[in-house]
Formats: sequence, structure tokens, C-alpha cells
Amino acid sequence: MKKNYLLLIATLMLNALMFAQTVTLTPTAVNNTNVNSGPINLASLPNSTISLNIKVDIPSNVAVNDQGTLTVYYSNLSTSNANVAAGGNGGNLYFGGGKTATRSMVINLYWSDFLTSGGFIFAEYKTPAGTAYRSSNLAVIKNSTMSSGTTLNPPADAPNPTKIPNSLCCNQIVRLGDKPQIITGSKFLNPYEKEPYGISSKWETKGNASLNIKADFVNQTLDIDHITSPENFTVKRSLGYVYGNQYPNTSNTVTITVVPSPILTNDIMTNDTPNSDGIYELSSVKTLNLYGFNSMINLNILQDPNHTHQRGDNVVRVDSYKWEYKDNRLYSNPWIAIPNENGSDINFSAPSQIPNSEDINYLVRRIAIYKNVSRVSNEIKILVRALRYNNTICCDQILKIQSETSFENPKTIDGSIAEAITPIEEGINFRVNYVTYQWQSLSKENGYSSSTWTNIPGATSKDYLPSQTLTVVRDRRGKYNFAKSYIYRRIAYINYSVLKNKLITKTALSYSNESSIDGSVDQAFIQLYPNPATSILNIESTVDISNSKVTISNITGNILNSNNFSIINPKLISINVSNFITGTYFITIENQNLGLVQRTFIKQ
Repeated sequence: MKKNYLLLIATLMLNALMFAQTVTLTPTAVNNTNVNSGPINLASLPNSTISLNIKVDIPSNVAVNDQGTLTVYYSNLSTSNANVAAGGNGGNLYFGGGKTATRSMVINLYWSDFLTSGGFIFAEYKTPAGTAYRSSNLAVIKNSTMSSGTTLNPPADAPNPTKIPNSLCCNQIVRLGDKPQIITGSKFLNPYEKEPYGISSKWETKGNASLNIKADFVNQTLDIDHITSPENFTVKRSLGYVYGNQYPNTSNTVTITVVPSPILTNDIMTNDTPNSDGIYELSSVKTLNLYGFNSMINLNILQDPNHTHQRGDNVVRVDSYKWEYKDNRLYSNPWIAIPNENGSDINFSAPSQIPNSEDINYLVRRIAIYKNVSRVSNEIKILVRALRYNNTICCDQILKIQSETSFENPKTIDGSIAEAITPIEEGINFRVNYVTYQWQSLSKENGYSSSTWTNIPGATSKDYLPSQTLTVVRDRRGKYNFAKSYIYRRIAYINYSVLKNKLITKTALSYSNESSIDGSVDQAFIQLYPNPATSILNIESTVDISNSKVTISNITGNILNSNNFSIINPKLISINVSNFITGTYFITIENQNLGLVQRTFIKQ
């Protein structure tokens, strides 16, 4: 502990030396008014001209070459978020062999670049070796609004927004669920785009509250997503100066008329149960089956949008489907097509680019397509929970059922020791104080989730022996199975502390992968053994699996084995895992007879 504090003190002393007060920044005029100290007052002007005097004194104990570079920055947050001010690139600063140099500079500061609470500017001298010396921050303040009486003085070649031709194209008729053509606007030159007298565009829609629009201010186009509500709507564009938030130039109005879709339905669903927020939770190493009934298209409505669907109409299936997902962290994120998925259902899994350090909300939808007509489905909300902090459990169990009153007992589900290998949060002296666990379960009946995740009372150990009541029933074919099967997961709570400006104590949490318990009168439909495995992992099934697609991934989602297995017989294959490091792994088996099966195994 003493060593850490000495290191902290040494670091602070080094910073004090590197950023010592060797650069002096003094204002001399603001908007042609003489000043000799701060703060710099932008008042209500959109653009202010600031005259500055900068003096650089190099400490006597620091060697200096004959020149370095001088730059003036502005910021409203911190020096790490600073930007070079307009006119703030001062170029080389020459000392002529001495230790002192001065420079007069003129910069421009824009009212819109600063928060209502203001900000600051500072000067930085950087030696050829890259050592930086900064001045003290010079405060910048402003009025809360730009005055309506402020007069803009744009250059002679700056476009006048009231005189720019402003037209949109074109009126459209769009089928419900389909995507409109892109609305195009007349283009214009905007040489002073970032100045207060640059031209700003504002797109407006009216009449359909469900629209999802994306404006392209470079190409002056408006992209409208698939229409999900039957109301007609209009689009217009207004132009004005960046300054003032006034748009005196309004375009013509484009009208979009929405008519019934000839594609009669396109709804998707899943057998799982959403949480209280209507979101389906999914481990990043699992898949969620999404499906929908086949969409049909009424060819009579296709020919005549005013035709009403009735018995005897010419109805056929759509040609194909397209599945899309959207990262829901940002509203502007685009819909992304899921490759090679054009069937009526899909096993959705986390996109490969998911960072394993965070949970991500996704939206998933299906688009039914017939020739040049499409219809978008409802959206399914999915929360993909990333595996992190080495929080994994193992393994799935299929218990053998002998009779209505006799069946194999569940085995303990083993959990890893959760840990933070790298600091959860940046700072000094990061440490984990303690880790606690909470096991959760949900039940399924006939393949459907009959509950949401709930805490198991008293299940707070690293491992868990399932204690839920298992009841044997007969299905319609007279076979024995469990009335309910169960799925389990573990939440790890990691309490940690880190030193920033002060000691901070927080708790990070992680959701594990999932393990299940089910029953069968036969041997397991598919089973892995030995589990844990040291060298050879066997996969045995009651059906032919010799033509399966088999992949193995680690807890970070990296695929370590793809279709590299040996066929012992049609129902038994083996994989050499001797080169795998100790840990938990996830195996996915795709087969025409099995469908898609996912299992967990441990490498010892």
C-alpha cells in the first residue's frame, strides 16, 4: 500500500513538472473591445473575434530547441475533449536560442460551441520531442440565448436561404408495410456550412406518428423506413441560416398515400416468455427461435388496392423472406440484413461483432417479399447478455425416466469462480472485495416458457443442485416425460473498489450461460461424454449425425473448432480437445434429423 501511494505522489510530481505554468495566455481584445483579463464574454453574438497575446517561458532546467509549435484550443468539458480554435493553429514558435518567446494571435469563437455554463480556452506549446506545456484555462462565458437583434454579416458569396430553389420529389402511393422511395430535395451550394450564415435544412413529416426517418443532409434526401401504420402523411423541407433557428424557405409538400397491402399478414413470434419490460433475454452463446406463419398474398388486391379480401380470391404464398436486426443502443443505427436467412423462421443468435463486455438490446423483424412488393413484420425485442468475468455454468442434463414414480436424480450444476481478470473500471488500486452469487430458474411446458426468470431462494453458492419438483406425465403418444422442464442461470455480483479522485465502491454483475434439465424414457437424444473431458469428447445420438455441422466456441464467442471431427459410426462422432485450455466451452450441432442443438462441456 505504501509503495502505491509513493507511486501516486511521483506521478503527480511528474505531471506538475510537465504541465508547469510556463505558458501565459492573455486576452487583448474581444470583438474590437480592448480587454486585459478574462473571462472572455461572447454575449449573444454567434461569432466572436478574440485577440490574444501568448508568452512561453521554458524552465531553466529544461533543454529547448530553437523552435516548437503553438496552438490555441477551446473546450466546454475538459482539456481531453478540446478542439483547435478557428485561427488557433499558430505554427512554429522560434526562441532564437533564448528561453522566452511571444506571439500575438487572433482566433474566432462560436456561441454554439459552448454550453450555457460556458467553457474555456488554453494555449499549448509543444517541443519537437512532443513535450507539451499548457497555459492556465481562460474562462469563456456567454448569454443563454443569441439575441434576435443580432445582425449577421455574411460574405457576399454566402447563399441567401430565401433565394435558394427548394423543391421535393415526388408524391407516392405506398402499400402498408412496404418501404417508400427515397424523397429527394433540390441541392444547393453551402460553402459556409459550419458558420452561423451557413444553410441549415429541416425535414418535417406530418400525419403518421409511427414513421422512422433518416435525413441525409449532404445529398439532401429523406429515407423513410417500412410503413407500419395506415395513415397518409406529408413531407416538406425548410431552409434557413444555421444561426437563429428560423427557416423562412419552405418547399412544396410531398404527399404519401398509404393503401392496403396485398400481403395479408406477416407476424413473427417466439415460444419464450418476455420479461416485465416485454424483452426476451438471451445468453450470447444461445439462440432464440423466431417464427411466423407463411405469409400469403392476395393477387386481386395486388391488381386493385381498393379490392376487399374475400373467399375465392386468388391467394398464393410470398416468394421469400428477409430477416433484419438492429442494434437498439442508438436510434440512428441502421437495420442490417441477416445473411443467408430467407425462410419463414430463424434461430437468432448474437451477431459475431458483439463486445463481450456489455449486454446489448436488439430489434429483429421479418420482411415478406413477393416480386417488388414487401411487408414488414412486428418487431421482437431481444436482450443479449454477454458472458463476462468468467461466469459460466455446466452442464445440460437429460434424466432417464423409468416409470411414473422413478427417474434419475439431477446432478449438481457446476459453476466457475467468477473473477475480474482486468480492471472493471479505470483508476488506481483496483481490487475485488468479494463475489456473491444468485441462481435463477424458469420452467417450460411442452417447449413453451411458462414463466420468467425468478430467484431460487437460498441458492447463493458457487454450484447448485436442482431442487425443483419433477413430475412424470404421459404425453398423447403414451410416453413418459416431465410435466415441466427447467432452465438455470447464475448471476455473479462482483463488489470492487477503485481509487479516482476518491475511493469508489461499486458492484458489477454478470449473467452466466444457461443449463437445462429435461427427462426421457430413452437414452439422451444426444449426449456428450466424458464431461468434463481431457482429450477426446464423444457426441452420441439416437439418430445419424455423421453429416452434422459442428462448431465449438469459447466463452468470448471465438470459434475454436469448425467441422473438425472423426466419425466412429453414423450415431457417434468424436472431437480431439486436448489442445483446448482448461475452461467451459459451447458446442453447436446442426443436423437435418436433430435441427439445432446446443450443449456445454468442460475441458479439464
